Amino acid sequence: MAEHAKTKGAGAARRQVAQTLRQTNLDLLPILLSLLRTRSVTASARELGISQPAVSKALRQLREAFADDLIVSRGREAKLTERGQAILGPLGAILWDLELLYEPPRAFEPKSEALRIVIRTADYVTVLLAPQLARLCAQEAPRVDLRFLEQTPGETEDRDQIDFFIVPRPVGRTFGKRMERMALWRDEMVCIAARRDARWGEVITPAEFRAARQVVYQVGERSALARAGLIQPTSVLEVAPVCEVPNFLVMGAIVEEAEGLALVPRKLAQELARSRDIRLLEIEFPDRRLDIDAFWSQAAGARRGHAWFQGLLARAAAQLPA
Repeated sequence: MAEHAKTKGAGAARRQVAQTLRQTNLDLLPILLSLLRTRSVTASARELGISQPAVSKALRQLREAFADDLIVSRGREAKLTERGQAILGPLGAILWDLELLYEPPRAFEPKSEALRIVIRTADYVTVLLAPQLARLCAQEAPRVDLRFLEQTPGETEDRDQIDFFIVPRPVGRTFGKRMERMALWRDEMVCIAARRDARWGEVITPAEFRAARQVVYQVGERSALARAGLIQPTSVLEVAPVCEVPNFLVMGAIVEEAEGLALVPRKLAQELARSRDIRLLEIEFPDRRLDIDAFWSQAAGARRGHAWFQGLLARAAAQLPA
C-alpha cells in the first residue's frame, strides 16, 4: 500500500513538472543562467550578443515565472536572492547536459578507449577468429577486451547483452527479423580421416560415410535433427555415430586415435591438420556450403564502439585462409 502511494505521488510530481514546463518559455533559461552568473544586465547582454532591453525584458518575465526577484541591488553591488542562489547550480548542470545532448556523437577512438566485446559462437569460429581479432586489437585497440562464449541450444538470455552471435546463416535466421546481420565468410563441409587409415581415397561417397564409424558434433539432444541441419548441411549423413561431442576442436584427436570419420568445415579441417595426423577427404554431397554470419540486436548495435568493431570483424574474417 505504501509503495503504491509512493508511485502515485511520483506520477503526480512528474505531471506537475510537465505542466510547469509547458507554461515556461525555455528560451529564457540561457539568459537566466548568464544573469545569475554575471549579476548584470549589461554584462549578460554583452555575453549573449543581444540588446540590454531584451535582457531586461527577459529578467522581468523570469521574476514573474519564479515569483522571486532572483537578483537584487545592494547599493552598487548586485546579489542573488536565496532562490536565485539555489537555482544557479542545477540550471548550469541542466544546460550543460542539453549541450551534450545536441552535440554530434564523437567517433570511437580505438587507441585510447576501453571496450568489452562479448561474442557467442561455437569453438570452430573462436579458433579461426580469436587470433585474428586479438592481433588486430593488439595493434590498433589495446584496451579492447574480447570475450568468447560457447553457443548453446535454447539460449534464453537477453540478446541485447551479447554484442555478436556468430553462427551459420540458417541458425541466425531463427533469431527473428529484428536482428541485424553481416556476412563474414563462406565455408564448406569436408570429411576428415586418420592419415594411416588406408580404406579411403581422396573422395568419399555418402554411402561410404554412412557405413563408417562416425565422430559427430552435437549441440544438445541429437533428436533435434532439424537444428542439426541448421548447424551443418551434411548432418543427414551422420546416421552411425560412435562418439558425439559438444565442440569441434576435439574431433581431430578422436578421428586420429579411433580411425573414424567426421564432417567438419574445411577451414577448421585445415586448422586441425596442423596439429593432428589427419587428412581431408572430399565428400560427394550436393549441399556442402556453410555461410557464417554475424548477428546482433538493434540495442547492441547502438552501443558505443559497436559499429567500429563491425568493421574490425569484417577485416578479420577477410584475412582467414581460403
